Amino acid sequence: MMTAQPPEPLLIAIGGGYTDTYDGFLAAVFARAGGDTVNITVLPPAYSSSAERIGDDERGLNMQDAEHRRAQLEEACTRRVPAGRACRVRLAPVFTRADAENPANLAFFDAPDGVFVLGGDQSIAMQVLMDTPLETALAAAYARGAVIAGTSAGLAVQSRAMIAGYAGDENGPANALNEGAVLLWNDSIRRGLSFGVTRAILEQHFWERARAGRLLNALAQPGVPHVGLGVDGYTAVQVRGGTRLEGVFGLYTAAVFDAETFGAAEKAAYPGGLLDMRNVLFHTLAPGDFSYDLDTRRFSLAAPPDSAERDFSALALPDGAGPLLLTGGLPALPLDHPVWARLLEWAGGGKILVIVLAPPDDGLGERISAQLGEAISADFVFPLADPETFAGLDLSPYTALLMTGEDASLIEVSTLARINETWRAGKPLALDDAAAAVAGAFYAAHPPTPDEAAEREAAVQGSLIQGGTTVRPGLGLLEATFTPRLMADNRWGRLVALAYAHPDRLAFGLNDGAALEITAAGARVTGTNSLIALDLRGAALALGTNGGLVIANGWLDVFAPGTLVQDA
Repeated sequence: MMTAQPPEPLLIAIGGGYTDTYDGFLAAVFARAGGDTVNITVLPPAYSSSAERIGDDERGLNMQDAEHRRAQLEEACTRRVPAGRACRVRLAPVFTRADAENPANLAFFDAPDGVFVLGGDQSIAMQVLMDTPLETALAAAYARGAVIAGTSAGLAVQSRAMIAGYAGDENGPANALNEGAVLLWNDSIRRGLSFGVTRAILEQHFWERARAGRLLNALAQPGVPHVGLGVDGYTAVQVRGGTRLEGVFGLYTAAVFDAETFGAAEKAAYPGGLLDMRNVLFHTLAPGDFSYDLDTRRFSLAAPPDSAERDFSALALPDGAGPLLLTGGLPALPLDHPVWARLLEWAGGGKILVIVLAPPDDGLGERISAQLGEAISADFVFPLADPETFAGLDLSPYTALLMTGEDASLIEVSTLARINETWRAGKPLALDDAAAAVAGAFYAAHPPTPDEAAEREAAVQGSLIQGGTTVRPGLGLLEATFTPRLMADNRWGRLVALAYAHPDRLAFGLNDGAALEITAAGARVTGTNSLIALDLRGAALALGTNGGLVIANGWLDVFAPGTLVQDA
């Protein structure tokens, strides 16, 4: 008599959140559960503040919070379970290493149909679980066919090479491309789960918390997989057999960064301590009939390109035009910063005209004036409040123009046509933040990313859903698109949406502290941060069933300061 083969191992990587992905998790469990009762275990070690010891008060609070999630999941299971079957959802009280070594807790993993790992701190979770009998039991359940799902930190532990967080409080999304900014666990002492994915690094809360820079930095490290899967919050990706990404469910999208196929990770460097990496293949996934194979590094939508050769001539200055500086976050930079220094060099000691695309009373003009001080001669004009004054202003006395603004949704591009004309006649021009956004052929007409949670979700995660980004024609200084304050204000979704809306044009993400400097000698990065380029000119595009933007075979490049923006 032949023994039945267990089903293909299945991990479900949930980028964050709970209720929006319960139904998808349960559907996967129901599809392979046998017997009259569906057995699910909830595992909460990431809730703890310490792997070695916690007090009674913390244990009680952790149990209370984890019980809330257990009850939620049980209610969802009872509501959805097929007729004639019942649900049993149990909470394994595992918060410390002693709990993971307690034989009594192994009973929770004898025969589960599914395991749901809660969010929290993945580094604590792995200090609790690594090399314990409970990790062995969890691995055995996975091999037998139990569906192992994890949300947030529960996703992170599913990656054998695990992102434990940022390396130090000084690092975060705004400087995620700095050398050493990412804490990566991938050795015999610190790692993710023993049965975790080995062909990719997994990242959670991906677009929601601006984690793209952190994943890129992780992929550039030696001795790790050079393919990354980033899953957005309230979204899940099924990982079958440890190699096949498919069956996305939930609200938003996921991304795959392939830094292996065209040698991006192998050739990556950190000149000046900032990441420089070219030719990362860029893909996005959404609910629908889409899959990605980690073994072959192939997206179901289209075969990978044959060559990484590309053309950046869209950044060439028109004949006779003045030098151009595109940046973001300029008001926060000191006057001796390289970006300011370049503008002042172009001004040559003459008077600068500061064109403020904001109401006079919002403080932006005052901040710029305070920075320039008395040593720099400058006049200020506010076209939004007084377009007639700006239209009639003689620009010839000024040796350079600086245009800045924070809210691109307020800008009427037609009122700024003379900026284009003056620049094309040879005047040096610096564009900051919203003004840099409108420099291109098209721009995302949105204000800064909101602080309020629901509005922020729509602006960040929702920007990768069709219709979530308002795109308008720009000044057309260059036939490209520009997204300023990319990492500091989490505008990754705007960058992708612009590129998707106009895939025939290069899209650039400008980071705070960095500028794209374009002169007759070419285009290069200036400052103290890296520049991002997204190229969808050869990509295949589709839409998920949720309207999510699906992309196969885009290109993502990271240009460090001092480097020319050109084909690698």
